[in-house]
Amino acid sequence: MNSHTKMNLNETSVILIHLVFWSNLGMFSVIHGTSSDVLCLRSIKGSIEDPLNSLTSSWKFDNQTEDFLCKFSGVECWHVGENKVLALNISNMGLRGKFPMGIQFCSSLTSLDLSNNAFSGTIPSNISKLIPFVTILDLSHNNFSGEIPSSLSNCSYLNVLKLNHNQMVGNLPMELGLLGRLVTFSVAHNLLTGPVPFISAEVSPESYANNTQLCGGPLEPCHHHERELDDSFKIGFVTSFVVSVIAVFIFSNMSIKSMCTSLFSSWLQATELVMQMITLSMLGNKKKRNKADQWNHLQILKEKEITRLEKLVNKISFTELMKATDNFSVNNVIGRGKIGTMYKATLPNGWFLAVKRLQNDSEQCESQFIAELLALSRLRHENLNPLLGFCIERNEKFLVYKYMSNGNLHDWLYPVEGDSKVLEWPLRVKIAIGIAKGLAWLHHKCIFRVVHRNITTKCILLDRYFEPNISNFGNSIISNHGGAMFVYPNDNDSGLLVNSGVWESDFVKKDVYNYGNVLLELITGRKTISSSSCSSIHVILQELFDHLPNSSASSLLNDIIDKSLSGKGINGEILQFLKIASDCVQPFPYQRPTMLDVYKRLSSFGERYGIKSDPRI
Repeated sequence: MNSHTKMNLNETSVILIHLVFWSNLGMFSVIHGTSSDVLCLRSIKGSIEDPLNSLTSSWKFDNQTEDFLCKFSGVECWHVGENKVLALNISNMGLRGKFPMGIQFCSSLTSLDLSNNAFSGTIPSNISKLIPFVTILDLSHNNFSGEIPSSLSNCSYLNVLKLNHNQMVGNLPMELGLLGRLVTFSVAHNLLTGPVPFISAEVSPESYANNTQLCGGPLEPCHHHERELDDSFKIGFVTSFVVSVIAVFIFSNMSIKSMCTSLFSSWLQATELVMQMITLSMLGNKKKRNKADQWNHLQILKEKEITRLEKLVNKISFTELMKATDNFSVNNVIGRGKIGTMYKATLPNGWFLAVKRLQNDSEQCESQFIAELLALSRLRHENLNPLLGFCIERNEKFLVYKYMSNGNLHDWLYPVEGDSKVLEWPLRVKIAIGIAKGLAWLHHKCIFRVVHRNITTKCILLDRYFEPNISNFGNSIISNHGGAMFVYPNDNDSGLLVNSGVWESDFVKKDVYNYGNVLLELITGRKTISSSSCSSIHVILQELFDHLPNSSASSLLNDIIDKSLSGKGINGEILQFLKIASDCVQPFPYQRPTMLDVYKRLSSFGERYGIKSDPRI
């Protein structure tokens, strides 16, 4: 592998990790990350004016508890207990001042939104060193002035760049065309002049609106003399490049090796940049062809859905996945399912991802691949396993997720012989509450209504803190609040339409039933019950409740629950959990509670174990 390929692989590996919004598995300690991020936010707060007290009322540094930063207004963390700032959204807060240079200390930042404020001054010329890993940068609707720095092209992981509605002047840097991942771009309503750069994203004229002296691209063609000037620049650039290469060749045969080594290193870097610029238009056409080839596999999706997915999910190259999984070695297999195999992917810096390789000869694989993209590209919640990216290589499809170091719940409840895994009661409470919170959010609080349809212990993944993450959204259904459901694949391009009664009874309450099964497994340590055995479990539970508070009930309870929970003095709590589980697996859907009700009932238990209820649910 040559040095250029290695460099690209390493850079891509870094951004994959920052896209997952986690740095806890990396080489830096939590303590380092916390102190750095505290410095970052302190510096930002101290450097800007806050006339509306938007930050003053929230950003308080006197109570440095484990997760205090994550509670600040506009601050998003991936793991709330780590105080790592991964997204900063302080838009619409009436803030004033220059671009906050302290942002450089938020080393894991992937998204920065300063829009709709009154920031002014120039965009720093070294901005790529301040925010090297951002995928979203929104500086729109401010008073930024001066020229757009060409160093923005070094923010090579940008998916979204919004500089519209400012007072930027001068030419648009041609180097912006090097932002190969860019999907959304706008510099509208500025004072820009000259030709627009080639950008691989589909940029509409509206993205350049109200810059009367811009030309080229989707705008009016530039005048001939301007094109000649641009061509002269390119010719001069190419000439310099050729002379440099010849010079390197000559010097490489001289005896002054130390000088040659230094010069050769510098010229190699320059060569890479020059070649990128020379071939920009060719690469653009190639990217468009590759893009079209990939999306041909998703023809059953509507065009507007495809556009949304491109903006929300990162495309990852097959070569990167091959390297990270050691050519999909069997040694990296961490799970096998009906439609694919899950691999543990290791990046050069030691961090991990999970890669699902789907079977390429299955129609079910196609539909589940699309369903996961549609669902998880829209959904972000601490109890959902996040989709980080996808790849389509010929007929193969891959989905990339955050790696969950504690595996799935099923393996903890039913360990293989010789495995000493044991889940203590407090962890079971935490897991039950987390799953309920995730489902309650999906059913009732999400902008869409989503049903999972396949909740089992195998699709509950556990991070290193045993926080549950719901996965496997391949059978999920997305609906608006009126009951218009979008199920892929289907023959009706506008989706299926059902009334709210069918939606509730056939889909939502099926999730409740499946959750009840999981809750029973958490309590009993026994395999999930089926619909056919529903009556028998009710007979057992009814007999148990009928004998309360007699001593025979205690004996019957000990026969039901997981042996590791016996004699722990928690029978009262277990009985209450059993009652909730029993309600969830009632034979008729209308008899079952909503997941919102279930979460609220379970939250009271969480307070006993230091688990705070979520006011958003």
